[in-house]
Amino acid sequence: MEDKNNNEEANLDEWSQKFGAGNYEQSSAELAAKFMFAMAFYHDRMKLHIMLHPLFYLAGFLTGYFLVQ
Repeated sequence: MEDKNNNEEANLDEWSQKFGAGNYEQSSAELAAKFMFAMAFYHDRMKLHIMLHPLFYLAGFLTGYFLVQ
């Protein structure tokens, strides 16, 4: 199987062919490295969003509380 560009997604059959090709250890290490990079990128991008959740929850609660009274 040809290696696809990094920006294209592979379907289940393509992943099965890649891991069934005999280079299981190298393919597995490559997939793990890509996964770790994606999770690090996601964590950096979502850090601010996650930290703001309690603030917006509190703001929504206080707004609702004072509007009802």
